[in-house]
Amino acid sequence: MVKGLYTAYTGMVNEQKRMDIETNNLANVNSTGFKEERSVSQSFRDLLGLKIKDYSDAPWTARRLGLMNPGVKLAGSYTNFEQGGLRQTGQTYDVALNNGLPDVDDQMVNDNMGAGGNAFFATSFASDDPDGGGQLIKYTRDGNFTLTQDGYLVTSEGNNVLDVNNNPIQLDPNSDSTILQDGRIVQNQNVVSTIQVARFDSPQFLQRYQDNAFIIGDGGAQVVSTTAAEANATVNQGYLEASNVSVVDEMVNIISIQRNYETNSKVMQAEEDTLDIAVNQLGKVQ
Repeated sequence: MVKGLYTAYTGMVNEQKRMDIETNNLANVNSTGFKEERSVSQSFRDLLGLKIKDYSDAPWTARRLGLMNPGVKLAGSYTNFEQGGLRQTGQTYDVALNNGLPDVDDQMVNDNMGAGGNAFFATSFASDDPDGGGQLIKYTRDGNFTLTQDGYLVTSEGNNVLDVNNNPIQLDPNSDSTILQDGRIVQNQNVVSTIQVARFDSPQFLQRYQDNAFIIGDGGAQVVSTTAAEANATVNQGYLEASNVSVVDEMVNIISIQRNYETNSKVMQAEEDTLDIAVNQLGKVQ
């Protein structure tokens, strides 16, 4: 009976962790370039149950009771890099990556949801490590860029956008800019810089940093190319990529998680009632 309580408890804890992931996805449904996170659950390893220290029958040795499973746990989570739809903004420094597909339509690209998203903009940011670390690089699909008074191309957080050589991109703030689909930036009919479009050998090993950005963790993915052509992607000026979160799917998952949680709660209550009867009523002398 105690084992039943523990099994139901692990089920409730697992559903709580799954709920945290689903609600975070739902909270970022309108975040530019956000990639949804998905969870994977697995059962604990089966254990061999033994009857030990039982002196009720000879020869008083441990006897097999069979296999027992103590419940379920969250095995981990992974990122769905499926590409989101492209939304036209008309802003000069809004850019969106389109992977392996024709040019974007006039208003919205709805047929690109099946395309992979192994292409990222590279941006620099200051490490929050108290022991130092200097400028680090994080990768994102969020192309909501702006130009500073000094001409630096930066993200909405103020981080520098990097070129193919990992250098900050600086433009002439007084000149018009045209961003070509291969990432080159043209001012006054001259190519002044090229936006880095990073592709990874194993994007699934990228470490999530904040909600819509990733960093390279220890022993993780490695950059194999830094150009749009090598990443099989196009850079589309005047567009932003929406998140790939489906509100309907997330709501269905949340309802399922709630029902699973309630079921485990009822199992726990039933186990408690049974345990109460065994302790307080069985063998009671009238």
